[in-house]
Amino acid sequence: MRLSPEALEAVMQLHERFLAHKPGGRRALLSYNDLSTLDLAACDLSDADLTAVRLRGAKLAAATLRGAQLSLADLRHAELDGADMTRADLRGGCFRGAAMNHSLLVRADLREATVVLHDPRQAQIVRSFRDSGEATAVSGDAPPLPQGTSISLRADFADAAMRGSSLEGADARRANFTGSILEGANFAQAKLGGAIFHSAVLTGANLRGADLEGADVSDAILDPEALELAELKKAITSRYAARSEEDLAAALKQHALWLDSQGQKGTRALLAKLDLSDRQLAGARLVMALMPGTRLRRANLDHALLAMADLTSADLRQALLNEADLRGATLRRACFNAANLAGAKLGPLLDVGTHHTDFPANCERARFVGASFAGANLRRANLVGADFSRADLTGAQLQEARLDDCTFTGAILTDANLDGARLLRVKGLPQKR
Repeated sequence: MRLSPEALEAVMQLHERFLAHKPGGRRALLSYNDLSTLDLAACDLSDADLTAVRLRGAKLAAATLRGAQLSLADLRHAELDGADMTRADLRGGCFRGAAMNHSLLVRADLREATVVLHDPRQAQIVRSFRDSGEATAVSGDAPPLPQGTSISLRADFADAAMRGSSLEGADARRANFTGSILEGANFAQAKLGGAIFHSAVLTGANLRGADLEGADVSDAILDPEALELAELKKAITSRYAARSEEDLAAALKQHALWLDSQGQKGTRALLAKLDLSDRQLAGARLVMALMPGTRLRRANLDHALLAMADLTSADLRQALLNEADLRGATLRRACFNAANLAGAKLGPLLDVGTHHTDFPANCERARFVGASFAGANLRRANLVGADFSRADLTGAQLQEARLDDCTFTGAILTDANLDGARLLRVKGLPQKR
């Protein structure tokens, strides 16, 4: 149900009186209402009933939601920077792609919610969240679920920006933080058993006193000293294998043979979960190499051939990739913060195979904070949700690129070409380029 602006204003005024303990005040009861895209910035909805409310894309920056009931709420892509959700009930809520920097979730309830279907509204919520990959039930193509079916929904913060947020003492058992940016977040004394932090950025995060038993932090970006914490001993972490220079050279030689013989000889390079930080790989021939989750921090990959390579969730912070060929590569959720990609080729690989297929580079949800793309080619690239904060995109070619949900705060876009690019819900893009 969509409230009229007048009806919502009346509810808010009565709630304000309720919070002030004035006569005639009434608690805001907005459960199951559709408040998507509304501007509620700095509003006070403390203790409001917002169960299963739809706030998708709503503006709630600096809002006060202390003790609010937000279980099963849909806050995908909402703006919640600086919001206070202390002790709020967020069980089973969906915050995918939300901006939650410096928000307060102190002692909030972020556990999963169990929904027993008994009316169409609940079925609609489950169907919507299932489309986002969260429901533990069968896929969206399955037949309708009968009444009485029990569905578990995790609280979902996948790909949310939560820099500097405080989750001190929060109960986030089994919550999903996949791909979330949690730099400097405070998890002191939080319950995080079974939570998922796959590919999340946790540099500078405070994990002391947190219960991480069974939490999945594989491929997460962590400070080296954090890996020594007792709190992480019972978590699921990535194990990175080491390769000698000789072994790596042999693998590259076999890969070249595999490429030249079209798979008839040699062996495709399988370099997943290796620690190749600081390696000298300039000009390396790594076309179609499999390198998901590989550490390549500060590696020299200048002029490297990485077309169609799989670098999903790889760590390439401060790497050198000048003039590197990344056409058609898979870079989903990879971290290129402070990397140099000047002149790099991230456009599509054209006319491949007997079907003459084009393969655009897939950089969905990749992080390029402070990276250099001066003169780089990113035509037609899938950059949905990528973070270009403080990046240098001088003269970059971004024609027809998919830039929905991207962040460009502080980026340099002098002479960048965005003709034909998709720009839905983009943050920080200057009006004049």
